Amino acid sequence: MIKKLITFILCVLFAHVSLAQITYSNDYLGNTIAKDEYGNIIAIGSEDYLGDFVWKDQYGNIIQQESEDYQGNTITRDKYGNTKSTRSKDYLGNIVERDQYGNIIYTLEEDYSGDIIKKDGYGNIMGIYQLDYLGNWIYYPN
Repeated sequence: MIKKLITFILCVLFAHVSLAQITYSNDYLGNTIAKDEYGNIIAIGSEDYLGDFVWKDQYGNIIQQESEDYQGNTITRDKYGNTKSTRSKDYLGNIVERDQYGNIIYTLEEDYSGDIIKKDGYGNIMGIYQLDYLGNWIYYPN
């Protein structure tokens, strides 16, 4: 369950950068594959030997790395090891992403139908994550 939650959170990072539809699925090796609306691979995510989740481009270059701190927050670092953002849960159980300065980048909330609503720091809806009939998460930007 935690592995799926972490994978979903990682997918969210890539979706907030893009304005197009992105589909997330798993391959036969268990890697998470992010594809654009044309089926082109954007990134491949997998766990490394330390248990950290690593996103790589189609050529194998590291895009970003995710690890957990002692409080259970997910720390995102770029390929040089610099902290980009921190993800945690608020008192309502929503996932909150903050930049390295503590400003809210976005919040993920689940609605009554099971869709995940992505809101910016001001509460404006940025997009929606929905499951398709195959069980893949699809991001629809606003």
